[in-house]
Amino acid sequence: MSKKITKFCEIHRLVSEARSRGARVVHCHGVFDLLHPGHIRHLNAAKAQGDLLVVTLTADRFVNKGPGRPAFPEQLRAEQVASLSCVDYVALNEAPDAIPAIEAVRPNLYVKGKEYADAEKDITGKIRQETEAVERVGGKVHFTDDLVFSSSKLINHFFDDDAHRIEPFIEQLKQAFSAAEVLQRLEELADLRVLVVGDAILDEYQYVDPLGQSGKGVHLAAALLEKETFLGGSLIVANHLASFAKEVTLLTGVGAGDEIQGLASNVVTEFIPLKEDIPTLTKRRYVLRDGAAISKLFETYSSNCPLLGAPQTAQVISFLEKHAKNFDLVVVSDFGNGFTNPPIIGAIAAQAPYLALNTQTNSGNRGFHAVTQYPRADFISLNEPELRLAAHDRRSSLATVVEDVYTVMRAPHISVTRGVNGVALFEKGAPGLNLPALTMRSVDRVGAGDSYFALASLAFVKGYAPILAGFFGSVAAAIDVQIVGNREAVGKVEMGKYITRLMK
Repeated sequence: MSKKITKFCEIHRLVSEARSRGARVVHCHGVFDLLHPGHIRHLNAAKAQGDLLVVTLTADRFVNKGPGRPAFPEQLRAEQVASLSCVDYVALNEAPDAIPAIEAVRPNLYVKGKEYADAEKDITGKIRQETEAVERVGGKVHFTDDLVFSSSKLINHFFDDDAHRIEPFIEQLKQAFSAAEVLQRLEELADLRVLVVGDAILDEYQYVDPLGQSGKGVHLAAALLEKETFLGGSLIVANHLASFAKEVTLLTGVGAGDEIQGLASNVVTEFIPLKEDIPTLTKRRYVLRDGAAISKLFETYSSNCPLLGAPQTAQVISFLEKHAKNFDLVVVSDFGNGFTNPPIIGAIAAQAPYLALNTQTNSGNRGFHAVTQYPRADFISLNEPELRLAAHDRRSSLATVVEDVYTVMRAPHISVTRGVNGVALFEKGAPGLNLPALTMRSVDRVGAGDSYFALASLAFVKGYAPILAGFFGSVAAAIDVQIVGNREAVGKVEMGKYITRLMK
């Protein structure tokens, strides 16, 4: 069996040698996370089409079906497939799609299951690309016609603790929407034009190895291993939205001369230079790695003062007065780090046709930054401490606190994110709705609230039911907590694949 598993760099040579002996080469590609009868019949049917069957597997780091997947690591998946007598070679494909594997194997026949025969139903869009790649190397695509089993459904039922825990909620969701309807609603977000307003933040992670107490004092010392910088604040919120909306415009302040790199191509920027040569706010975190997860030791802010003077404030207000009403949705990510002030808040409230609002409490504004600074909103997303701070109420029921905030803000929808306890969603005049956290596994929780807020905002402005808006936000957050910092934005393909998996 071990002779069947080969390095990817060797596969082209091995296949070429077989082809020179007259072999007809058949190629299958996939995750093959849980080998089941459907896989076995599919691979046997593929081998019947030729002489040599090559199977390439998606590497663990490219399996984007949501938290906890793949259930089995790449080496075990390779051994499972190689154990089948119909398989001649197995190789691990270190790429996010099958194109490099197709180019290496150059198959006479590339075989997929019948569920891929209709390219319109492929949420990734990859089957078209794979077909084009196969035709470029002179091969053809063949679809097997046999029983279809779902690895995701089997893993959900037998192996995934998260799936058992959230099953009652998923069943409730299925009573209202089919998986196809949920995916269609996700696609329908694509016509929205969104304006994002809020603090621009650069998140810098300094990865360190603790050395212990200093020999000349009581402070701790650490060795710097490497560092990494991510987009944060309104920058990452814009990127989250960009994968789903037609157009995203970002109104924020940046340091004079600072270059902001990494924004999505459909994000249009309106950068206001900060006053007095203040640089773009950088939050520097000193971080320990613990396997895939990370732990934060300490954090510094590059500044903590008002970022806008009178001229900059006038620029922001002028833009809002001229353009805000041209957008379907104004998303305000107010981190309380100096980009907003009372005149700007007044202009946002006056000009936004639909206002989604998130005001975050952090070390730089604790106790001084509450959502009630704004006179109105259509959708508010806060964590529970932020909501209770706004209401000055530590002990009343969550529903009572929400009602108090509603009285001031008149927001029809208020969402309260509660970490591992999920989300509580409130709609004026309706019973509250509790959604469970979709995963208990996390690498880094930084930014999860931002991704939840971004997707839920899109759904609410579309008029979607709270259960669907909360689900979209929760899916985005579950994906986000698997990402270190804001290294990547949540994308529509990942969302679609995770939703499909959850609703099997």
